[in-house]
Amino acid sequence: MKARIIAAVCSAAVALGCGLSQSVSADGEMVSYEPTTENVKTLGRTYYNGESLWFSLTASGAEYQFTGTTTAITITGDGNAISATEGARIGFFADGKKVDDVMLTEKPQKITLDLGEDKLHTVSVVKLSESANSSVLIDEIEADGAISPTESKSHSIEFIGDSITCGYGVDGKSMNDHFLTSTEDGTKTYAYKTAQLFDSDYSMVSYSGYGVLSGYTSNDKINSNSIVSKYYDKVGFSWGWIDGKNISQVDWDFSSSPELVVVNLGTNDASYTKGKADRIEAFTAEYVDLIKLIREKNPNSEILCTLGIMGQDLYPAIEDAVKQYVDETGDTKINSLKFDVQNLEDGLGSDWHPSEKTHAKAAHKLADKITELYGWSVNDVDIDPIDSSSEEDTSSENSSDASSDENSETENSSSEATTDTSSAANSSANSSATSSASSSAASSSSASGNKDASPQTGVTAVASAAAIFFAASAIVSKKKK
Repeated sequence: MKARIIAAVCSAAVALGCGLSQSVSADGEMVSYEPTTENVKTLGRTYYNGESLWFSLTASGAEYQFTGTTTAITITGDGNAISATEGARIGFFADGKKVDDVMLTEKPQKITLDLGEDKLHTVSVVKLSESANSSVLIDEIEADGAISPTESKSHSIEFIGDSITCGYGVDGKSMNDHFLTSTEDGTKTYAYKTAQLFDSDYSMVSYSGYGVLSGYTSNDKINSNSIVSKYYDKVGFSWGWIDGKNISQVDWDFSSSPELVVVNLGTNDASYTKGKADRIEAFTAEYVDLIKLIREKNPNSEILCTLGIMGQDLYPAIEDAVKQYVDETGDTKINSLKFDVQNLEDGLGSDWHPSEKTHAKAAHKLADKITELYGWSVNDVDIDPIDSSSEEDTSSENSSDASSDENSETENSSSEATTDTSSAANSSANSSATSSASSSAASSSSASGNKDASPQTGVTAVASAAAIFFAASAIVSKKKK
């Protein structure tokens, strides 16, 4: 039993008819608490196993408040979580600001936060890295003041997605960097930022390389193992195990549905569909089935289907799927939104993934749509990247690399086969040759893509998902089974 307290204080609490979560420390003494819902508010999908709070998904974790100066959190990672570059990355926030950022390197690992001023603090423990590579347990929370869960917010959103929603490579220096969990940060994604704009509770159900019909594939064969519906009813999924158990064995409790479900899937599917009519038709049918699954589990939620940040190829198919679903069921609590394709001017993360600046732009676009459809009010909060100069430096580096790539493509265009992979948003600008995804996959383990120069804006955009693939599925599957 981890809920421990010095005998005198415990006796006093019992005499007052109070639970341990209401106990107070004596003379700054640290008090130990279990991470139960009596003591903490859970963030995203989590599972309390009787001793510890277990979670794996991006931006999942726990939040609590206490009056005092010091708190400590003890965390245990699964078999994959212990690594300085590819394990679990955990962020610690106090009063809305990140105060520590840790890659788990010990098992268990205790993180102590000295918050200085003796006052009411709100502390959040947030898993910054994605689900498949690790799950973690909060074993114990200590504080020099009584802890209690923070209040639920007025809105709630569930985000269902792939590596974009995971924050893959958002802290990478350039598109030439490759997959590391140490460069993932779910709190810099469009999903987390959208939740911030509405001061909303959130849950992020996302897996790099995953899709609706097919996960990312480089051999023209369907990848039916990496589809989101496989784990949608679970607390999470990880290749790592803890005491002979895997978090994917734990069912998620859908008794409390989110107000809104945002789906951002289809980019990885494009690596399989490749513009082929029969495959797009199959994708549309699977998307309809995914909508039905989401509706089954969330009978009262609004559903908003999105695509486009790394390519808009399958967005028309998503619109068709939404229409088919509405025609078949009569359910009108569903809409769609096409994101803008990311621009090189805004910088790029690892393996061509979105920069934080791109995520912020996407969050604003999504928030505008949510306000339009549902009347939610946006809060006065700044979600744009803090270090703008760093963003500009990264953008300059990426633009230089992109320019070099484009020159290379031009010089070799006479001898290289090209594939028409124009995105819907930039179809009028696709006059230059583009690299095929299969060629890129064969020559590199990093994500690749064609670049379209838009004559209307003069901005170089990263186009079709068919030529920009997620490296996560290919990279991590070689390392972990």
